Amino acid sequence: MSIREQIAFLEELSAIDADVRRLDEQLEKHQKGLSGMRSEVLALDERLKADRDTLLQMEKTRGELSTEIRQMTQQIERSREKLGRSRNERESNAAQREVEELRKLHRDREQDLERLSGAAGQARTAIADAEAKRAALAGELEGTQAGIVTMIGELEAERQERQEARTRVVAKIPPTLVRRYDSIRTRRPMAIAKTHDGTCLGCHLSVPPMMFQKMRRQEEFEQCPYCRRLLYYVPSEVASAPSADPSRG
Repeated sequence: MSIREQIAFLEELSAIDADVRRLDEQLEKHQKGLSGMRSEVLALDERLKADRDTLLQMEKTRGELSTEIRQMTQQIERSREKLGRSRNERESNAAQREVEELRKLHRDREQDLERLSGAAGQARTAIADAEAKRAALAGELEGTQAGIVTMIGELEAERQERQEARTRVVAKIPPTLVRRYDSIRTRRPMAIAKTHDGTCLGCHLSVPPMMFQKMRRQEEFEQCPYCRRLLYYVPSEVASAPSADPSRG
């Protein structure tokens, strides 16, 4: 097989790999978008569960505080009655202290209840906002999921076709050349480049003159000493044709 034939197959292989790379990027974009929406819905579900559990505990504590406040109110009334029945100054002072302590505890509990009621109100607002956001996101997911899944399926089918085409082209290229090409492709998306005047059209740097003269004989592939791409010579009139540029795409 002549080097010109190998060049044609390498250019075809490079074009296929560019297509596969483009398809992979589109697949990743759509898969990430779908996964991101699903993850956001899941995160909202977890947040709502935690917020509802917290609100439930708040309501339970509010009920306990309300009960405690009612009991304190009754205790204050009983202490006032005791104060009214005091027979001497000692009993009066003791009853008065009891009333004052109970009133202070009563005020503290009322403040606790007020703060807790405010926090519960904020929690209910946060839950309502999260529920609205989840409903909107779930609606968006339901409306776009089918289309995205279909698109992913089409992209995967197209990718499979290009992979099969790649297998057919690879079978036509010497295995040693394929290994060199694939080794370079692990480091650079475009593994080949051409030159018509001694300048690598991959990195746009000039190769050594002796290497260029050797390449003009088209006996074997060289590697650009700078970008390490497989480098080959094409006449300037061929290089100027749009379809002959392997670095497109």
